[in-house]
Amino acid sequence: MAVLETGRLFLCRWNSEDWRDLHGLSSDREVMRYIGDGAPWPEQRTREFVERQRVQFATRGFCRWRLVSKASGEMAGFCGIGWLPGLADFEIGWWLARRFWGQGLATEAARIALNDGFERARLVRLVSIAHPQNAASFRVMEKIGMIRETEFEFHGQPVIQYGIVRPFDSV
Repeated sequence: MAVLETGRLFLCRWNSEDWRDLHGLSSDREVMRYIGDGAPWPEQRTREFVERQRVQFATRGFCRWRLVSKASGEMAGFCGIGWLPGLADFEIGWWLARRFWGQGLATEAARIALNDGFERARLVRLVSIAHPQNAASFRVMEKIGMIRETEFEFHGQPVIQYGIVRPFDSV
């Protein structure tokens, strides 16, 4: 079920079986290169991620939405707001399947997810973190108006954090 929509994507709630499509991404070494320690995820971790999104949507009304391509009907990845243990603020993040890289889809999805977080969910501040070599993610962060804030270690990995505060006219 689509909750949000862009010109090329549906941002959808997760179903229990969606882990199968997501596992195509979470087991891809190239997709996972800058995620955590860079290791592909086993099936169980992918299943747990999907279940966390289902619970978060049920309790908070937002999550890291499943991205579905309008053109092909395929799961293109995910984008949205979640909570990472150890961060003080909610984090907006995204992953895309390799075949969807370089098309501006992460930025397209991040803009609407960010707006939804501020407008509908009434969040005040969001952050995003990425590995120092993940230039593509930094470009997305900057395109959606985030500002570089700090560098630190997150679960033993170096990251750079960007942040954004809800615009005054959204209050």
